[in-house]
Amino acid sequence: MKVYRDNRREFLRKLIAASSAMGMTPLMASLQSCSTDRQTLTMPQRPFGKTGVKVGIYSLGAQATVEQIGMRDQALEIIHRCLDLGINYIDTSAWYGQDGSSSKGDHLRGTSERYLGEVLKTRRSETFLATKTHDRTYDGAMRHLESSLENLQTDQIDLWQIHNVKPSDDMDLICSDEGCLKALIKAKEEGVVRFLGFSGHQDPDPMRDLIDRYDFDAVLMALNAADKHYNPFIEKLLPRAVEKEMGIIGMKIPARDRIFDHGGIISMKEAMSYTMSLPVSTIIVGIDKIAELEENIAIAREFKALTADEMLAIEDKVKPHHEHLMFYKGLSDWPEVWSGNNV
Repeated sequence: MKVYRDNRREFLRKLIAASSAMGMTPLMASLQSCSTDRQTLTMPQRPFGKTGVKVGIYSLGAQATVEQIGMRDQALEIIHRCLDLGINYIDTSAWYGQDGSSSKGDHLRGTSERYLGEVLKTRRSETFLATKTHDRTYDGAMRHLESSLENLQTDQIDLWQIHNVKPSDDMDLICSDEGCLKALIKAKEEGVVRFLGFSGHQDPDPMRDLIDRYDFDAVLMALNAADKHYNPFIEKLLPRAVEKEMGIIGMKIPARDRIFDHGGIISMKEAMSYTMSLPVSTIIVGIDKIAELEENIAIAREFKALTADEMLAIEDKVKPHHEHLMFYKGLSDWPEVWSGNNV
């Protein structure tokens, strides 16, 4: 057991050191607020891989309220407040939300993108905008790109991603002339999108396969303190992404609010600080309320990298609950209702 912990401690130390070596020690960048008092606000920033872009270490995952039908006013308030407070990276997807007229058909999805579009039509220059296609074919992905551009009320996407790469995917199809990767490459060549990436939360193995097949700019992966206890992204995928100098986005930080179950397994500060201590460019979190947003931003602004021993202590806290926290790897049921700091 001691040997294992010593090895784990050394592994974490190397990841922390990698953050510094890649220039991922947070840079304090003064960002002009758009709030009524015009207060100058700050958000620590990090390089987004080798793209030349810098993004805030805390970003908006446009799920939760922002994807919910009938929550337009609340969603727009959250999006505006994010930009006011210095968030410059927003993640969404063609998959997020439906318009409520039917429970069937991908063409009805896009609530999150539509709400974002209402804000970004006048504030587009303030954000690095990432969206995704969940179709694995060239034609289907191109249809998603067309609808995403319309919904988001923009003529360019900063990061276009293949959504939720999983073990059941046919990698040969994805990378073929009929596959979605060809659509991503064409869109980048034509300047409709600036950078390419993909996301996943079930299994790091097919994601590593995809990294080795094409030189993507970014990867969005599930990274939280429970990760090491089963099929870990931190060990199997993160080092490869670091080696490739990719923009790395962490998600599932509070595991759909489950870190707060059982009397509070760990705090939101511990959850965020753990993942932000890794060599990631940013973390995305979906929220329901402005108060949650402001709390998270305060944590990000005050962030100081944890030591390896502090990270080990947090990993120990979540170990008895790791199956509950990693529902997205198929270890427990997906929550039927998502609320709060929940992505």
